[in-house]
Amino acid sequence: MEERRRRTRQLALGISLARVVLLWERLWPRLWPPVAILGLFALSVLFDLWSGLARPLHLALLALFALALVATLVLALRGLRWPTREEALARLERDSGFRHAPLRLYEDELAAGRDDPLARALWARERARLEALLDRLRLRAPSSALPRRDPWALRALLLLLLVVGWVDARGDLARRLAAAFDPGTPSTRLADSGPRLELWVDPPDYTGLAPRRLEELPADGRLRLPAGSELVVQLHQVPAGSRPRLRLDRKESQPLMPLAGRSYEWRRTIERDLELAVELEGAELAAFRLEVIPDQIPRVAFAGPPERTRRGSLEVRFEAEDDYGVAEVALLVRPLALEAAAAGEGIADLVARRMLSRPARRPRTAQGRGFVDLTAHPLAGLPAELVLEAVDAAGQRGRSGPLRLVLPQRAFRHPLARQVVAARRRLVEDPRRWALVGLELQALAQSEAARELGAAVPLTLFVAAARLLQDRTPAGRRSAVDLMWEIALFIEEGALALAERELRERQEALERALEEGASPEELERLMRELEASLDRYLRELERRALEALQQRAREQAEASRVPLDPARTLTRQDFEELLRRARELARSGQREAARELLAQLRRMLENLETPRRLEPSPLEQAVSELQRLMRAQQQLLDKTFRLAREPPPGAGAFDRRRGGERRDAAAVAAEQEALRRALDSLMRRLGEMRLRVPQAPGQAELEMRRARDALRGGRPQPASEAQNRALDQLRRGGRAMLEQLREAMRRGNGGQPGPGGIGAPGRDPLGRARRNLGGFATGGVDVPEDYDLGRARGILEELLRRSGDFRRPAYERDYYRRLLDRF
Repeated sequence: MEERRRRTRQLALGISLARVVLLWERLWPRLWPPVAILGLFALSVLFDLWSGLARPLHLALLALFALALVATLVLALRGLRWPTREEALARLERDSGFRHAPLRLYEDELAAGRDDPLARALWARERARLEALLDRLRLRAPSSALPRRDPWALRALLLLLLVVGWVDARGDLARRLAAAFDPGTPSTRLADSGPRLELWVDPPDYTGLAPRRLEELPADGRLRLPAGSELVVQLHQVPAGSRPRLRLDRKESQPLMPLAGRSYEWRRTIERDLELAVELEGAELAAFRLEVIPDQIPRVAFAGPPERTRRGSLEVRFEAEDDYGVAEVALLVRPLALEAAAAGEGIADLVARRMLSRPARRPRTAQGRGFVDLTAHPLAGLPAELVLEAVDAAGQRGRSGPLRLVLPQRAFRHPLARQVVAARRRLVEDPRRWALVGLELQALAQSEAARELGAAVPLTLFVAAARLLQDRTPAGRRSAVDLMWEIALFIEEGALALAERELRERQEALERALEEGASPEELERLMRELEASLDRYLRELERRALEALQQRAREQAEASRVPLDPARTLTRQDFEELLRRARELARSGQREAARELLAQLRRMLENLETPRRLEPSPLEQAVSELQRLMRAQQQLLDKTFRLAREPPPGAGAFDRRRGGERRDAAAVAAEQEALRRALDSLMRRLGEMRLRVPQAPGQAELEMRRARDALRGGRPQPASEAQNRALDQLRRGGRAMLEQLREAMRRGNGGQPGPGGIGAPGRDPLGRARRNLGGFATGGVDVPEDYDLGRARGILEELLRRSGDFRRPAYERDYYRRLLDRF
């Protein structure tokens, strides 16, 4: 019984829904005329057609709309009939696809044959069939006959006009609606049936705002506009013979200039608050007050302390904001201690300004970073004050708080380059030494070190000396200072310095072009130039790296040094791939993404370690020193073993007959003591550098003590056994230190103590995240690695093979094909 009641409720619900659907299908075509009337009235409100109408016409139109709405509603509801149960059942049967009206039989009862088992069985089977049909009950959505009554689809045009009117009435909808239903109140709009007043405000370019037309004054009569805006007051439909005037601050009166027809105009750039009143024939038409919104000074601050890159540049992170937009962000470098003579002679600029960013879209909030190379500045290595400067489109400048630090300076390794830079520093600190510095440059030009570098180096040194000795103006001294820096770079780096400077210039030019919105042709040209400069720079780097590796191979011919870690190296393909993707993004119009890729390339190059003479790290030096001690201990063990095989001719002495050379036990013991002290000094140095000291060298030191004591006592056999144990401990300690060096190189700190961010696990040689592990490490662009691409290619080939294997079931092959279609 419970199941039957549930089925009955299910059928009743379906009947109710079917009656609602039938009612809506009958009602909607009837409601379309009143809905159209309401739509036309809404259009008149949205387009503000009621403002300015005369009162009688306004009332007549309102009455006409009301009568039309009531008439169409009466016609729509006349003759409307509620759907019957039979109609609802017929709709359900038709939508469900039932034949022969089975739903009408569900509520029937067995009339005859209640006592006949066969009749009851047949009736039960029929009931089961009907209940099964209830599970297939369906009701389709209402269908409308309106398309047949509106074949031209005018309803779509009405809807489109309503959308346009809604956009036009944004911000003014309440007033327009009130104006439609209140014909008795005069309109507050600037436009009226008499002389029609219009106000136009054209904001200045620095705001980035569009001109706007004012259709009504604010309720308080105050009009706020940015400083420097141009205000245009126009008065139309002025009676003939009348001359409108504009009164400023209730004092000065100015006439409006005539335009075509009966229109007049007055315009002025507003820089301060004003009170304006429009007068016609002595009567005041409108009065309002202008309040100027001043342009705020941009704000800028450091987002963190500046960091020095491997190439000596400063990585400066900043945050800037402005009320209308940040045009550029620059870094000001002001020296803290500058000799008056240096400033007076013009050798050192008092303030150095370096551009960090120049956004093309002038965002109100800007966050970014920039690289500044100050190593070539005459004041490099001296304390200075860094200040960020933000400039808005109006030219206003805002500065951050000062940040003091010592300017980074380049460390030169070549002796001649160091002498040239030292002379340059002395000239900058005291320009009155120009004669001494000039003579010093002449002496360096005639030195053997300069002649070994080719004719260009001595010639350039002579030119710099001549500029100092002959051109005694500040400009001449400044050019000599710049030339001295260039020749020092050439001595230190050779052609690499020129390639690096050219690469920096190309990078900065392309970044400026992207920020300023250059044309695609200009971007393509700059991209080609950058590609050529990068190729020259990489070729020079490859040459230097090859020379460095050859030198290192020569230095390590007899030492078991750990080779360079391939995971910490970058290839030419890495840079070319990044530049290729930046070019594709620039061509496709994604300039922001191209700028991000170029910034990534800039960070890679700034943190790229230039191949130099490879100096061993402290840990590598310790490993080499331990290997030297192991060789010395082995030699000492051989001596002791040979002495132990010869019988002693006297107390405490051995007679080495081979080679005719005699030694005594005291001399061998002294050598063992010197070796022990060297090992002890090595362990102390490791401890002072906070490196992990293995236990094995300590055990070796104890065995050396025993060997020394045995040698002093004239017992060579126990001494050789102790030396053998000491040698084993040294070998064990050497293996431990080599493993420690390998671990340090895997971490990426090159054997230096302390944690190393660059080369850490999950990072590449430049400290960038290899994969995004769920955190925010998307400052660059995620370029798939060769391992990922190879693995994906292998998976794809396996899917292709399995999808074509007809020995597999059909459903499995279909699954593989769907995977291939998706990917």
